[in-house]
Amino acid sequence: MTPYTSQSTCCFSRSLRPLAAMLLLLPSVSFAQDVVSRTLTDAIYRGDGVIDLLKDISGAELQQYFTETGGLLLLGADVNEDNSGNESSSSLGIAIKQVQLSISTTAGDFTFSDFFTSTTAMLREAGSTTASEYYTMFGQGGSSSLTGAENFDLARFDDVLWLENIALTGTITGAQLHITFLQTPNKAPTAAESFFDFTGGFEDFALLSTANAALLESADIGVAAAPSTVSFATADPVTTAIAAAAPPPPAPTDPGGGTTDGGGGVIVPPAAPTPPLLILAGMGMLVVWRFKRQSVHEHTT
Repeated sequence: MTPYTSQSTCCFSRSLRPLAAMLLLLPSVSFAQDVVSRTLTDAIYRGDGVIDLLKDISGAELQQYFTETGGLLLLGADVNEDNSGNESSSSLGIAIKQVQLSISTTAGDFTFSDFFTSTTAMLREAGSTTASEYYTMFGQGGSSSLTGAENFDLARFDDVLWLENIALTGTITGAQLHITFLQTPNKAPTAAESFFDFTGGFEDFALLSTANAALLESADIGVAAAPSTVSFATADPVTTAIAAAAPPPPAPTDPGGGTTDGGGGVIVPPAAPTPPLLILAGMGMLVVWRFKRQSVHEHTT
């Protein structure tokens, strides 16, 4: 991980986010979803808790959601922290220690724990003298001006947390999400450890469509207003994960199921249509974005 990146590089990287979000909303790109965004009933209190997904979505709908996202679970988070220490109403933060998705189906039990956000920080857990890299989330006090897709109230939420590679068999009968935030040191914390602590309040979450996940992350809520003394790094954005996991569109077919060569009766699959130029440009932009996001975003005084 590169120890420093210039401010101009960071600004250039962030400037690509709205474009990446816009590309994911193009009707010609296969990111449309039948399962829409929804706020989840359960919240995370005092930094640790369990969200029962089936309180807000049926097992069949959840399976359809995973099919539509290519095995992603996309979550919007309302970062609800006190405006104390070096946090403010314009910029709040928390760090995540662990996320585990447990799903029961008619075929057995499945557990997934590969989770991501678009920022990380080197932090010590309370009681430890060694810093490790943890995924982090940013937010702000109150609501934003975001207008979500599907008439969803996206303005309530601040950042995106997601899980990848969710694959299972059978019919879903239970789905629980266990989230634990990182407890940072109270004694002599670094600026980052003070900023990314949690106050024991509660954080709300929402299940997001790909469109709303891209829109929310592109807003970079709370990032620009973070204190200059707080160091953090950028990671691959959720748009990269969405693009990589998107199921391929159905192969085009003609009424006869293909064409023949007119002689030996050999069936030739129909040719795939040429991708529109804008989509190709967007895919190239996401590749550029992926490399830019590898840089460390470190504030300096």
